[in-house]
Amino acid sequence: MQYIVLDLEWNQPISYNSAAYKAVGGKLLFELIQIGAVKVDEKMQVVDSFSQLICPQQYLKLHPRISRITHITQEDLMGAPEFNEAVKAFADWCGDDYALLTWGCDDVSVLDQNMTFFRCETKLGKVYDIQQLFGRVIGNSKERKGLKAAMEHFEIEPDEENMPFHNAVNDAYYTALVFARLPEPHQVLEFPLTPRKLQHLDRKKKECQAILRVRSVKDALASSAAMKPPCPACGKKLEVKEGYVKQGENKYMALADCPQHGLAFFKLTFGKSDDGKRIMTRAASLSDEQSPAYVNTKHLQWQQKMALQKAAEENE
Repeated sequence: MQYIVLDLEWNQPISYNSAAYKAVGGKLLFELIQIGAVKVDEKMQVVDSFSQLICPQQYLKLHPRISRITHITQEDLMGAPEFNEAVKAFADWCGDDYALLTWGCDDVSVLDQNMTFFRCETKLGKVYDIQQLFGRVIGNSKERKGLKAAMEHFEIEPDEENMPFHNAVNDAYYTALVFARLPEPHQVLEFPLTPRKLQHLDRKKKECQAILRVRSVKDALASSAAMKPPCPACGKKLEVKEGYVKQGENKYMALADCPQHGLAFFKLTFGKSDDGKRIMTRAASLSDEQSPAYVNTKHLQWQQKMALQKAAEENE
């Protein structure tokens, strides 16, 4: 039996107000644009690879964020086979006696939704999770470590110049290297994966939550609750890289980038509880088209204001 290590890349709608998203978003949140895989034999050697771009049929325009991360261009997808043809080619390449492996549940969930949406009749083998096996090896099965962290654990150096991350076949290769370093890699068969249902997110619904009492606004803005908030779609901790900018009296806003769901918009509001203690309330939603420009403009205005103040102080 051979192991097929699989990785996928997918596109998302340019706007969640677009006609395409309104038409199919409840059934197809993300559309696959690349299948990448490598074959690993019983000796844990990579013996073959597969890479296939896929021409999108629903979200026709490649999201700029996806193009930036994957380095796939709109021109690259022109003339590529459609989804069902690409999956058929992948299944033929896999052969008969194999186990399909991925890092975590995201890929298999997106694949399952695409196969259902496009009524794909091609059958693929059962999928198993290398990430869960790695968690058991390091003694922390509950914390889901990323691929890069696993590579660092095994001191695997990536060749980012020739094999950058976020290319499906490159990521599959790096995942295979981690898989081969596991003490008992065959135990991966103890971790079968079941695709999770990808939910259509009501973009008008916001997560509002009084998350903590604070001594000052300054302390709250620097806290992990503000700087590492969860994605409103998947709950993954994000990083607010540019910090918060003031929107109004006791209101601050910021953006953070989720690898799976794109930009998220966060708003912090400061007030007082019934007992007079200061509290911070956080509102979160996936960003609409206007939010990034608005937040970035506010950041720029704040930087200009600070520069003017600094210049005035130096001239005194």
